[in-house]
This record gives sequence, structure tokens and C-alpha cells, in this order.
Amino acid sequence: MYFYHTYDSSQQLNEEGMRKACNFTPHYLKGFTFGKGATRKLCTEVWSILRRNSPDIVIVPEFQLLTIQVLLFKILFRKKFKVISMCDDSYDMVTNDNDFTIIHKYARRFIVPLVDDLLLVDSRVRDWYQSHYGKGIWLPIIRDEQKERKLYQQSMPISEKYIKQFELEGSKILLYVGRLSPEKNLDNLIRALDYTEEDFTTVLVGSGEQEDYLRQLAAQCRKKIIFAGHYVDNAVRAWYNIADAFILPSKQEAYGAVTNEALIAGNHAIVSEHAGSACLIKEGNGTVIQPDNIQVMANAIDTAIKESKHQASRREKKCNMPFSFNDVIENVMRQLNQ
Repeated sequence: MYFYHTYDSSQQLNEEGMRKACNFTPHYLKGFTFGKGATRKLCTEVWSILRRNSPDIVIVPEFQLLTIQVLLFKILFRKKFKVISMCDDSYDMVTNDNDFTIIHKYARRFIVPLVDDLLLVDSRVRDWYQSHYGKGIWLPIIRDEQKERKLYQQSMPISEKYIKQFELEGSKILLYVGRLSPEKNLDNLIRALDYTEEDFTTVLVGSGEQEDYLRQLAAQCRKKIIFAGHYVDNAVRAWYNIADAFILPSKQEAYGAVTNEALIAGNHAIVSEHAGSACLIKEGNGTVIQPDNIQVMANAIDTAIKESKHQASRREKKCNMPFSFNDVIENVMRQLNQ
């Protein structure tokens, strides 16, 4: 396993904890970074790594320079290994021409015909790629629910601490977890809260560039909104424990791994149709909404809060994932072997 960077400045993650959780030794690619935020990298060791390892399959990040470097090596030296590209396109991106960048849009057209297959996070996108290119293996961004459920249980004392700290005893909770940034559509969420009828408190977990603006909007909203700040690991799991419903209202969202986290914790998940993780929503475990329709959003929130079996003791809830981590991985491995 070779990674681009030792540290991802675009995310606030516990990267040391993630490295300790690996059952392999991570390596890091040397090279030259460029572009906005130094996000792109021309790697200098790729060909020597490929020669040294003689792989059967090479999995590459989506539509990057690294992918082109690997493909060039395969073509020039007539190698037989398969190149499989990861890709986190959402259904909205491929069907509504709503790519994050114009570069990504044209890279898709150029690179997809050259790779042998793709690992896709959204089952709807898998179907789209199958119909357009005859390629696509579904690998959603999900956690192992058996391991995660134990960590949620361990987080219960922190949950009780939050209930006291933020004066949430007896309150129903609508939870959001993520960046406070424009694409997350939180201004429309706050506007939708004014149209809701149920009694509940909204907790926004995260930080970002829009925090001051959103606080100003929240001050004009008739519903109680708490800006809890940024949390990771068990500290954020504790918030899922005490939520009655979870919402991801994004206008643009490649996937949204928080939906999986919320479902594992047993929350009803209200998810934007533009998020790739909307593919995790099945009958009974959540609602898919149009992010630009404030009334629809308000109605979905009211329904989820009303139907919530509120537990004053905040006991562990039943997992709401519609399938298991092991089933997904076994299916992916079967297709890779084929």
C-alpha cells in the first residue's frame, strides 16, 4: 500500500490513530506536489515500484496523474497486470453534469476506456458506468459494523457527558456531522427548521469557513441549534449515540461516509439525493430528499423526529445498515478474482 501524502491538510482526521489501525505497513510515494493546496503529485518512484512488485492488479486513485503513469508503464513495457481505478463519483455528478471540476469531467472520458475496471462507491453510479462503459464494481465507503458497534458502546459514558454539558436531557436530537461549508447546504437546513412542527434540538458537529454565517442564521431561527464543534473517533461516535435522526443535506457530495456512521449507530438518516451515500438508504432506515426543497426537508425532519422511539436512558440502538461489511468485501474480492 502506497499513499500520496503522510498528512492530509484538507481533513481534520486522527491520522496517527488510522495508521495504528492498519494491518499492513503504509508506504509513501515520493515526488513533486503542485496545484491548489499542493493536492496534485507527480510521483518519481512509480515505475521502480511496479518492476519490484510484479503485480497482478494495480489499484489507483481516480483519474490522477498517478493513474496515467501506471497506464504508461503497462503500455510501454507490454505488461499484463490489470489497472483498476477507484472512483467516488456520485449519481448527481454523472447524470446531471455536476462534476467538482472540469478537469475531472474530461479525465473521466479519457481514462475510463483505458482502465480494466473501476471501484465505485454508489450502486447507482455502478449501474451508470456498466451501461456506458461495461465496467464497475460496487465498493461503498463503509465501516465494519461489528467492530464499530463495540466502539459506540464504549462511547456511551461520553454521550452521557454531552447530555449534561449541552443540557439535552429529555430533548429529541437532529444531528449533522461534517464540514460547515457551502456545498453542505446548511443554510437551507437552518431555514427548513423554521418550517418544522416537532419539538427537537439540532446539533451541528464540525467546523469550517461558514461557521460565523451559519451562527448568524441560527440566531434568527426559532428552533434551538447547537454548534458543538469538531470531534473525532469516540468523541464523535458519542454524538451518534444520542441522536434521534441524522441529516446530510448537501447540494454536492461525492459520497458522505457519515451516513454509514449514522446508520451503524441506529439513526434514521435523512440524506440528499445528490450524495453518493443515498444508495445506503432503503425502506425503513431513512429518507432521500431534494436538497433545494426546504419544505420537503422540513417534512422529512418532522416525520423522522415524530417516529423516533426516544430513549431517555440513551441505550444502544439497533444497527440500520441494510447489508454487512463482510458481504460487500466478499463480493468485491470475488469480482477482482474473476
